[in-house]
Amino acid sequence: MPRKHSISPATLALAISVAISAPWGQPSRADGLRNIVMAVCLSAFENEMSQVGKVPPAGMASYACACVEQRIRAGGGIESARTACKEATAQRFPI
Repeated sequence: MPRKHSISPATLALAISVAISAPWGQPSRADGLRNIVMAVCLSAFENEMSQVGKVPPAGMASYACACVEQRIRAGGGIESARTACKEATAQRFPI
């Protein structure tokens, strides 16, 4: 049985703030932020799909999490990114 992960928006916000404030060069900072957001998002995505008992089509998780990462990078909030990307993903991948 797969492990279920529950990552709160506060935990994600803390991880992002650490990645942004770390004393890295600009490319590393961007990569660090992307890696953190993608890892947390993919874990949350897998957990949500598992909870509803659905198997997502190929590419759905990557699409959803790339959307979230882009919106956060553009300055959007975590919850607004999650909501908008969940809606966009549902339209692109109706399951």
